[in-house]
Amino acid sequence: MRLLTSQVLKVPVGRWLLAGMLGFSSLVQADPAAEALWAACPAGLPKSDVQGRPLDWAAWRHTPVLAVLWSPACAFCQRHNAKLEALLREVPDAAVIGIAVDSPPDAVTRAVHRRGYSFPVIADGSGPCAVRPQLTPRRVIPMTCWLGEAPAQPRCIPGEMSDDDLRDLLKLQARSRRHS
Repeated sequence: MRLLTSQVLKVPVGRWLLAGMLGFSSLVQADPAAEALWAACPAGLPKSDVQGRPLDWAAWRHTPVLAVLWSPACAFCQRHNAKLEALLREVPDAAVIGIAVDSPPDAVTRAVHRRGYSFPVIADGSGPCAVRPQLTPRRVIPMTCWLGEAPAQPRCIPGEMSDDDLRDLLKLQARSRRHS
């Protein structure tokens, strides 16, 4: 079977198509900065997390942030966030925000206190204040999303991540923050 090639560079046409699709998909996916997610919300940016700790959006304005969508009732989310919490001690420069979905704020606050998360957690809003639909149409949790200029990987990674994959993502994010 003969492979179709581009006569210009003698490169298989399939590679050109793949490169074009990847380039197009990067244009289609927005690169939201953390604060841009609340642009349509009448209440604006959340001022603090569910524990009352102030959120420093200005510090995250021009730097990548990892957002983890999760629910207090999700066992996979509990394991994912426990791994994330442990790995943040290894990679302290990483910026992470938890966004609890499908749960009332008081349930989120109790879960965060009980599990002792050090990273800030907010309860996702609804309507124009909802963050999840701006990041992904998928309802899978946990979902780890990259806010800001995306690396050469998917913007949102569905499901519980392995320790190694999560560590690598945190290190990449921390490195990107230092170069921002």
